[in-house]
Amino acid sequence: MLQHLTKTLHPGVLNDCFYQAATAICRKRAKALGRPLPLHNMCLHCPNVHRSAVHLPRLTTARDQALSVLGMPKKERETLPRLQVTALTDYATELDELIESITTDGTKEGARSA
Repeated sequence: MLQHLTKTLHPGVLNDCFYQAATAICRKRAKALGRPLPLHNMCLHCPNVHRSAVHLPRLTTARDQALSVLGMPKKERETLPRLQVTALTDYATELDELIESITTDGTKEGARSA
């Protein structure tokens, strides 16, 4: 328990981070400026991250925003660079998976407490 108290919590919008230098993905990017530099997509897969139902509404909003850009009329969407469309598609897919994992975990916990 005391070891847990030595971790630094960084609350976030889409997740919280219990920063540990040894496993932080953002630390690998820190060499250029001398400090950790969070990059959203890195945080999605970092072992230091923690997500819960608290983050679900914001994850859903972020996913919906990406989908709204992808759902633009074809003429408007064609003005976007192809790589941006690919990145948004991948981002929406990743967020769907995270939302599903939180929803599934919440359902399992709810079933246990019932």
